Order: sequence, then C-alpha cells, then structure tokens
Amino acid sequence: MIPSQKATNITNELAKERNRAAAERTLTSWIQNCLSLIGFGIAFDRIFNALNESIPKHNPHIAMQLTHIIGLSAIAFGIFLLVLAMIGYIIKVKSLEQGEYSYKSTYIINLSVFVVSVILFGLITLIAVFTVTSSQ
Repeated sequence: MIPSQKATNITNELAKERNRAAAERTLTSWIQNCLSLIGFGIAFDRIFNALNESIPKHNPHIAMQLTHIIGLSAIAFGIFLLVLAMIGYIIKVKSLEQGEYSYKSTYIINLSVFVVSVILFGLITLIAVFTVTSSQ
C-alpha cells in the first residue's frame, strides 16, 4: 500500500515561492538600512573629529566621550536591528516550509519592535548628551 501524501497544488507552491522571494527582498532592504546605520556610527566619530579640529571646543575630552557614545550606540542599534531582521526572515521561511501554511501577519510585531528600538536608542543618546552637558 502506498502511503498517502497530500497532493500539492501548483498555485499554492507558486504563492509560497513568491512569499519566500518577498521575505528575501525585505531582508535585503533591512540589511541595507542596518549597514547604513552602522556606517553612520563609524563616520560620526570621524566627522566630529574634523569639526573639533576646525572649531575647538572648551572641553574636547567630554565632547569626545559623547561622540564615542553616540557612534557606538548607532553601531549597536544597527547590529540589533540586523539580528531582528534575520530572526524575522528565518521565522517566515520556516513557516513557509510547513505543510499547512497559513498566513499570519507580523506587521504589528515588527512595527512595535522597531518603534521600541528607536525610542531606546533616543533615550540612550539623550542620557549621554545630558551627562556630558551637565559635567561641563
């Protein structure tokens, strides 16, 4: 006796392939944005150093600490969002590989994680600015 296998429908398989391609495009977009944020974090230090040389500050040591904090925060934020994007991609691809695929929107979860991440990054930067300005 031949074990029963669920018949595959070509339309369903094509839909899964389109969803997989869409997930790959989304991941590529997130990678691009995260690399831009990481690049900004690296360039922030260099830009500030060039400005500091042309326009000297009262206390360059404190300003350098602030620059490092903001630059490293931008790099960490970019890496954090990149990890989140990869986890989201893996979850999406794993759900497509299941036999009984049903679409579940993750838009609200993705949006809330992004908003919370931006707020945390802003708070860290705000605390760094207040710390540096209060010590001058």
